[in-house]
Amino acid sequence: MREERQSHDPSDDPISGTWTGEIAPDSGKRFAVTLQLTFDGKTAVTGTVSGLPSPADVKTGTFDPKTGRLTLGLGQVGNAKVLFTLDGTVVKGTASGRAIDDSGEGTIKIVRKT
Repeated sequence: MREERQSHDPSDDPISGTWTGEIAPDSGKRFAVTLQLTFDGKTAVTGTVSGLPSPADVKTGTFDPKTGRLTLGLGQVGNAKVLFTLDGTVVKGTASGRAIDDSGEGTIKIVRKT
């Protein structure tokens, strides 16, 4: 009889861990960031962010393992408002795409360290 997995296999998890890189919104500012992300093995992503002007966390986060699309809504800890929306694609441990905030659309590139 085959045993079913109750939780996702960490080796199949392309998201959970430490990510470092840069968020460059349209305003011209650049932020060197570190994200601690956790993937539930289905679609939800949670985590924290350092390197922005205020401590931040993931207010909304999704990952589609089939397409590699990662979408994160980031905001200040203790405030429900999303200040940055990161919309990108994960390929071999690197996520790149758009960083959207009140100033417009910039870029994000982060690399998974662990």
